[in-house]
Amino acid sequence: MSVTKLFEHRINIRDNPDAYEFEFKKENIKRLCKGLACRLRCAGYKKLTLRNGYHILQKIIQCIFDSQDRLPIFHIQVEENGLPLCWNQPRDWENHYIKYEWGHLISINQNDKADKLDNLGLYSARCNQHIQSSMNIEELKIYGGKLSDRISKVLDNRKKMFQSDDWKKIENELDSFRI
Repeated sequence: MSVTKLFEHRINIRDNPDAYEFEFKKENIKRLCKGLACRLRCAGYKKLTLRNGYHILQKIIQCIFDSQDRLPIFHIQVEENGLPLCWNQPRDWENHYIKYEWGHLISINQNDKADKLDNLGLYSARCNQHIQSSMNIEELKIYGGKLSDRISKVLDNRKKMFQSDDWKKIENELDSFRI
């Protein structure tokens, strides 16, 4: 068995035209739906399960992903070679796509209501564990540059999404799963 190194993993992601969209295809989105359902049950949607809420979970995921420009929340790439600065955990370096995980804009370590829907984002492992690493998203702007620009853009996109009529319909539908 060959072992993929980080540099190879980043090249494979860069060279895969489907690297950022793979998990959002109909046949692959179930893992993300399952994780979201679990978080939303913690946020008070106790009746929500994968079976009875799959359609609404998919809608939510697509809206959040769209608000992130269909990329990991902190996606930046090196200009000279196009290599992404977002990647998977080492055990997933054999995957030539980003394996998304749910992360919290306001850190779960600093917030009692971390699993609220408006606090969840789609992260790469590096985004979640190394860039944000238990900090609140606003705190990361101190780094400046491209990271600050990316955060501002995503937060602006999310604000527009949460104010949209489509999102209000999703929230109304989601309310039926509250206890």
